[in-house]
Amino acid sequence: MISFILVSHSKKITDGLKEMIDEMALNQENVTTFSLGGTSDGNLGTDPIAIYEIIQKRQSDEAILVFTDMGSAVMSSETAVDMLDEDIKQKVYIVNCPLIEGAFMAAVQIESIDSLESIFEELKSMSK
Repeated sequence: MISFILVSHSKKITDGLKEMIDEMALNQENVTTFSLGGTSDGNLGTDPIAIYEIIQKRQSDEAILVFTDMGSAVMSSETAVDMLDEDIKQKVYIVNCPLIEGAFMAAVQIESIDSLESIFEELKSMSK
């Protein structure tokens, strides 16, 4: 199992992206997507504790890919990863690519690509 954590300043963005991934990647039984947009009180912002808690719950997964939009979403994700035990950190990847396009592409292609490295190469080409 692979988890995708979607981190944005806006819950509407991550909820919409999760809905799109869930709808379009119907056959992806090995991917679980989590929407972590906004703060716990419903405002714009990011929440490193929420990111940390999801990662902790998914620590038995093969990999956890964190897709972010910008600024503090990246910093909050890095903070969450910094709080993890070393064995869990090895499974977590903060992906450097456009949030929407990258997470969607990875979700719909992950079953047909033979390794995470292949996915990362595809995503890397998006960030140029």
